[in-house]
Amino acid sequence: MKLLTLILSLMIYNLSFAAEHEGGIHTPNYCSIKNTQSCAHLKFDTFPTSSEESKFVLHIFSANGKEIQNLKAKLWMDMGDGEGHSSAPVEITSMDELNHFYIQNAWFVMKGAWQVQVSFIDGAIEQNINIPLDILK
Repeated sequence: MKLLTLILSLMIYNLSFAAEHEGGIHTPNYCSIKNTQSCAHLKFDTFPTSSEESKFVLHIFSANGKEIQNLKAKLWMDMGDGEGHSSAPVEITSMDELNHFYIQNAWFVMKGAWQVQVSFIDGAIEQNINIPLDILK
């Protein structure tokens, strides 16, 4: 029951979030469990759908304010019971601003609760951050 309540709460939150930020959509910041000063968010020009390629900016806040290393990002959908669904590998391009990355070839191939899973090295420590997204269309 708690899981259902959590899922419904996240869906309602994401619905209100998308409606409030049309034309430049920023997700909230999500932080690493290992170091809560290592955080990340996404910026979309248009909210992603299941029928089109998504392109977005990944902005990582380094705990030490320096450039992060060994960035990896993937899309993941938890199907329940330990099963999951991924997408084709995304393309990551470093941008001019510190720890800003342009992500393309991001295909959320079906509606539902997805995560952008990000891992990187920040100050010699591997950080992992999951950014949840509800794909509604």
